[in-house]
Amino acid sequence: LILSILFILEVYYHHGQCAVTAKYSKKNIKLTHRIMDMLDDLSIVYWPDCQSLLNVLRNESYNIWDQDVDLSIEWPFETNHIHSELNNIELFIKTFQKNDFNVEYYPGRKLFSLSSVNEKSDRQPHVDIWLWKRYDKNGVKPVLQLSDYSLKYQSRLISDIYPLKSVTWLGRNVKIPRQSHKIAYKEYGASYMKPLFIRDNCLHNLIDGRWFYRT
Repeated sequence: LILSILFILEVYYHHGQCAVTAKYSKKNIKLTHRIMDMLDDLSIVYWPDCQSLLNVLRNESYNIWDQDVDLSIEWPFETNHIHSELNNIELFIKTFQKNDFNVEYYPGRKLFSLSSVNEKSDRQPHVDIWLWKRYDKNGVKPVLQLSDYSLKYQSRLISDIYPLKSVTWLGRNVKIPRQSHKIAYKEYGASYMKPLFIRDNCLHNLIDGRWFYRT
């Protein structure tokens, strides 16, 4: 049985590029548009991050093996923000739920994982929203920080983020950090412009059923 699983994994890796199904990808992109629309309506500034930022920089839409889309926001919001009441995390979660999203919040990681209502994010198409906190102390250059084990570049200069630049991605106008290439280089190294899929992608997509997703 183990040898059969390993054989399937190798075939999936070498010939299938660890891909999720086209239906999974299509549903995830549709979900991303819905979430972006909601954030725009709430005047919440966001930007593609992690692998999604790489997609933008490479002029790609979505990697065929990706199980999610990554967006980042600065949170808590400034006190003069039109929706500063969303600094209350419970109210923030309820706002997502009112817009028909399933919400999983990981407080230790400062991460929202959003999926379609009544679906669990880890196995279904989902969008991760990372919550970056501003640190602006006297004598220290202001930064956005997020301490999570999955990130290498956890403290980013405000001047590398803002002002955001307008680009086109997934058929719509979005904004990316001012120094996006610098951020990608620090996070992924010199080969960040080259798409890379690894066996871990295959394993996760195989175990979670994304390679035959039909829902």
